[in-house]
Amino acid sequence: MPAVKHPLLLFDIDGTLMLSGGAGMRAMRRAGHVLFGDEFDWDGIETAGSLDPIIFAAAAAQNRIDDADRHHSAFRAHYLTFLVEELDAGRERIRVMPGVHDLLGSLRQRVGEHGDLTLGMLTGNYGAAVPPKLATIGVDHGWFSITAFGDEAPTRPDLVRLALDRFGEERGTAADPEQVVVIGDTPRDVACAHAHGCVAFAVATGYFSTEQLAEAGADVVVEDLQDPAPLMSLIDD
Repeated sequence: MPAVKHPLLLFDIDGTLMLSGGAGMRAMRRAGHVLFGDEFDWDGIETAGSLDPIIFAAAAAQNRIDDADRHHSAFRAHYLTFLVEELDAGRERIRVMPGVHDLLGSLRQRVGEHGDLTLGMLTGNYGAAVPPKLATIGVDHGWFSITAFGDEAPTRPDLVRLALDRFGEERGTAADPEQVVVIGDTPRDVACAHAHGCVAFAVATGYFSTEQLAEAGADVVVEDLQDPAPLMSLIDD
């Protein structure tokens, strides 16, 4: 399958497009407590840039839960229910990241008028968690035609592979990795992009500074998405 010069932009959600004000972690804690009791401990579990199933597996291991896989479906179901409740109850804590609405608006307009790029999403969230999260900031998950969610592959680099495969299936042409931009806020976003030869575009609106993201090897590092020029220069290069 030949490659084609057609940019694919893969956006992360948490820390990149928005901050949920801790709704996700509160929902996970509630789900863990319902299944395993109030003593179920989440302290020290790394979440930034991870996948939701991996986060659960790490917490289960920390709490010495045997046969954690057997409990995963129930955990996921409880989590998704509690997430909607926490998002609704904590709306005043939710923040859309600077520049996101304007950037997505201009990109969607370009897709509609010229069709010379594809908007995608690559996130560690469970797929079913994406619509309610994005809805809180006025973003429709349907704007992103290529998606790869945290419960669709075992690792974040595997999500990139999945997104590339879906792009190829949709367009009938393979993605050129140099035309694929992974936009995220953690070193794990950088690493998953580079694992497939893609461009790592890092934004310091999450837990990591511009210095930390540069040290992680990001190809481009910005404070936020208010200035579209750094991203657009990659698309139009």
